[in-house]
Amino acid sequence: MYESPRNILRKISGLDFVERGRIREYSFCRAAGGGVRAAYPNLAHFAGTERIEEAKTTGAKALVTCCPFCELNFAKNIEEKKEKIKLHDLIELVLRVMEKKGTS
Repeated sequence: MYESPRNILRKISGLDFVERGRIREYSFCRAAGGGVRAAYPNLAHFAGTERIEEAKTTGAKALVTCCPFCELNFAKNIEEKKEKIKLHDLIELVLRVMEKKGTS
């Protein structure tokens, strides 16, 4: 499922949507789900850090994810490295936009 989240983000007024280099079928997981973070914490840390670095090279000020495991992994890496990049869950981001517009 590649296009649905992107289509939602593109419809948010004022949001400047940018992509990282490795996307869709060329992307890789943040290695946090399915017990990977518990069994292979170094792999999960590397994957999360690598994806954050990729996002920073685009000039992105925030990451958006639909996956709760990715969100936890990103949050931990952002906190550990004291990164400035923000992190959003897609559904929570949409809800905030709707509340701001008074449509919720």
